[in-house]
Amino acid sequence: MSTTSPHRSKSSARLAFYAAPLAAALLAGCTAGGSSGGAAAADGGSSSIVVAFKHEVNTLDPLRADYAQTNMIDNAIYEPLVKFDGSNKLVGQLASEFTVAPDSSSVSFSLRSGVTFHDGSPLIAADVKYSLDRYIRLGQGIASALSGYQSTTVTDDSHVVVHLKAPNAYFVNGLANVYIVEAALVTKNAGTDDAQGWLQAHDAGTGPFQSDGQAGTDGAALSRYDKYWAFDAKRPSHIVFRRIDESATERDELKAGNVDIALGLSATDAASLKGTDKEVAFLKTAGQTQLFFNTSSGPTANPQLRQGLQLAFDYKGGFDKILNSNGSIASGILSDTLSCRPDSVTSSQQIDKAKQLISQSGLGSQALELRFQPSDPVQTQLATLFQSNLRDIGVTVNLVPIAFPDYLKSLGSAATIPSMMLLNDYALTPDPGSTLDKLYNSKNIGSTNKAAYKNATVDGLLNQTRTLADVTKRCDLYKQIQDQVSKDAASVNMYQVAFPVGYRDGLSGITPDWSVTPMSVFNVRVG
Repeated sequence: MSTTSPHRSKSSARLAFYAAPLAAALLAGCTAGGSSGGAAAADGGSSSIVVAFKHEVNTLDPLRADYAQTNMIDNAIYEPLVKFDGSNKLVGQLASEFTVAPDSSSVSFSLRSGVTFHDGSPLIAADVKYSLDRYIRLGQGIASALSGYQSTTVTDDSHVVVHLKAPNAYFVNGLANVYIVEAALVTKNAGTDDAQGWLQAHDAGTGPFQSDGQAGTDGAALSRYDKYWAFDAKRPSHIVFRRIDESATERDELKAGNVDIALGLSATDAASLKGTDKEVAFLKTAGQTQLFFNTSSGPTANPQLRQGLQLAFDYKGGFDKILNSNGSIASGILSDTLSCRPDSVTSSQQIDKAKQLISQSGLGSQALELRFQPSDPVQTQLATLFQSNLRDIGVTVNLVPIAFPDYLKSLGSAATIPSMMLLNDYALTPDPGSTLDKLYNSKNIGSTNKAAYKNATVDGLLNQTRTLADVTKRCDLYKQIQDQVSKDAASVNMYQVAFPVGYRDGLSGITPDWSVTPMSVFNVRVG
């Protein structure tokens, strides 16, 4: 899951209309530390919080829950059938029970009783079928988590069976990222775009918070849904998500009491909060900072060049000086928060070997291009460091800024994928299978395969993992896949991402969560 903006929908310009009402909400008492903010009363009285974040929100449509800013808000509004608990165990959410068929070709769900949507309508099986079918019909965004989905059978109002095109033992894990919407309400507002325009600023969810109808590119305002099936009076009474792109501004607004939680701090600004009355947590995520190569076309199709570029980067220097030693240097193609990782070596700079491999690759005087997201100051600094390291050994790297929507478009074919792209990439579930499949299955070239990576051995191993209910056997195959991808040098594996979060005293639940990077407001309690 990326931390920057996805492809902008055609109607997203209309979201600007909501910016003024959102600002009005902030001025009307939803600011931190004011009379309506602060610690919650023991009886569940008014308790508002303001959450600062970076980058624009293009839509609240849960179709785009693959986009971090949308998911950050939607995770409070909507719910999935299943989720991962604090022990990384898959448990029921809207489903009270679920069972994977012995042959891994279907999953049966019993829906939780007493769940209502925000308009008071009860959750029924038809809502599950409609939601999954809509994602597949639209074929973008979170639909990637439903790869292999065939159909849903409604047994009765409380039971559904999800059928797959082929056995897939880890398909059910992906459902933890797929939100259920109210079929009747969304259908009523479907218009000509399957309700994509309507869901940009409206909600059709069951979660602990409901939209106030004030959503725009700069944030959203939510109110606690007091008929939520697992109601907790210590949840904030209101949440305002406020866009602040500059880390220093977030820091200053947190210090001033105008923000309660700051999600867009740099490591340096987070460190500057030490010794103040604000708290800072560096939350370890399932993400890594990686530079993905185009392994199929262009100069980086040459594996010797890719290996040389891997060894040219100053990992320790970037870690010490840019990341302030927060997180860790990567030691493989997947985050070390995941299980089933093979024995691996921490990434390190080896200048002499880098020179040798690059020379043998025949690159000559040809300049390379590295695309990066200028809206992220850390990635800008890392891109500049990479450029400097290569300049030191006689290789020219031109830095090319790219907006994330444009990057997503480039993934449409192997020929248009950048030769090098720097970004943070996050695992969506604790099971490595879904991440490995997303990134390295050749069938996903043109969608989620960021390296245009194709290896018949890896494809075969991935096919085997889907048929294995035995976790231990799958784990062995996952390790083989990672070993092969590492040998093929599909990426420069830089850092394990530790996300700095600043927050005021009196809040709890500032913890890592698989459902949202780096944390979910679903877990936040006041007082």
